[in-house]
Amino acid sequence: MELSCIGVGAGPSNLSLACQIHEQIGQGALFLDRQVDFRWHPGSAFDSSELQVSHFKDLVTLVNPRSAYTFINYLHENGRLYHFLNAQFEAVLRAEFEQYLNWAFHRNPLVRGGETVREIRFDGEFRVRTDNAVLGARNVVVGIGKQAQIPPQLQGWTGRNLFHSSELLHIHPEVHKKHVCVVGGGQSGAEVLLHLVGRPEEGRPASITWASQRENYLPLDNSPFTNELFMPCFSDRFAAMSESHRMLFLRRFMLASDGISESTLRAVYQALYRHAFLEPNQCEITLRPGCTVLHCINAGAGHRLTLQHGMDEFEEVTADIVILATGYENAVPAFLEPMADRLEQIDNELAIGDDFSVCWDGPRDRRIFVQNASLGQRGLADPNLSLLAWRARRILDSLLGRTPRANSEHPGFISPYSWSDPIAEEMGSGI
Repeated sequence: MELSCIGVGAGPSNLSLACQIHEQIGQGALFLDRQVDFRWHPGSAFDSSELQVSHFKDLVTLVNPRSAYTFINYLHENGRLYHFLNAQFEAVLRAEFEQYLNWAFHRNPLVRGGETVREIRFDGEFRVRTDNAVLGARNVVVGIGKQAQIPPQLQGWTGRNLFHSSELLHIHPEVHKKHVCVVGGGQSGAEVLLHLVGRPEEGRPASITWASQRENYLPLDNSPFTNELFMPCFSDRFAAMSESHRMLFLRRFMLASDGISESTLRAVYQALYRHAFLEPNQCEITLRPGCTVLHCINAGAGHRLTLQHGMDEFEEVTADIVILATGYENAVPAFLEPMADRLEQIDNELAIGDDFSVCWDGPRDRRIFVQNASLGQRGLADPNLSLLAWRARRILDSLLGRTPRANSEHPGFISPYSWSDPIAEEMGSGI
């Protein structure tokens, strides 16, 4: 049987699409995921981690608040809606949002867990090979997320004593009385620091150095006008910009998606206060913003890092354990290798059209869609939950051959002519 669509991965992006297809069509699609139960970044799922967006930015609410797959309905069906309201959380705990995603994962009959996709080929239709079968489909939607980003100067050193933060809870390194260096000054770096200093006294490191290229540990810009960058109308506006303009925009507004939540910053500062004044000599914590890791060499069982401050100041840091909170990057999945030379790329991204389908040399009615892989083409909201449901709806519209439905929301308050001149933006008017 040829399916209309096979989704590879059932993380939040493809899970949103699966929910919308299930409710609107009911059949003709299958979403495959190697996980039997949904786990959301399990290697860094710390107990205190919170979402950085509203719970309304779930799988479906912003395109269909009447859906049975909303976060609110999940709370209702699990008998905790009033308790959730009474708890007055500043933000939804990631652990609870993961439970919600797992609930949708198992509720949706179009999702099949425990299926690892090994290869996709094309011979007039897509042939998706798993460990258990070869399935045919007219279209494929890839939604597997990104891979851990390891800075070039640290590649080749990874192992049990130097690893990406996404592996921390898998590796469970013995940090007691060890010297630990955390590299990366975003939300992940802050959460790793809190995880380490929050350990029981008998399990804490001897010291923690937190290094970041940023000049300070900076907050997420969650202000109203900045949040207009996470509306559907802005995604299309961003896509229409020149490439140089898009790159400038991403640099300028990086903190709209890559800053640290203010609640997390407060928790870090309070931890530093306790260690300095209430629990002295328990764990030495050193902050090193505004520095770059230049080199890394072995130092016994650990590593010696060379940090550069400014143009001509250098510092050596020896650490038993190095944790890289250095973000994520795109990579063409191994299962697409048989077709890789047929897919267009822009920098490190697969080139996409307005419907998130990849530009390729195959038939126009046979498409490969990608989700959460187009930051440079679609803007800061692409890897964010904010436009998750909207993007899935646009892909569904394309799969059904229907004109994308007009957004019922009032357009953003910021003029669509804003940000039209990147050179003027860079220089600034001073007015």
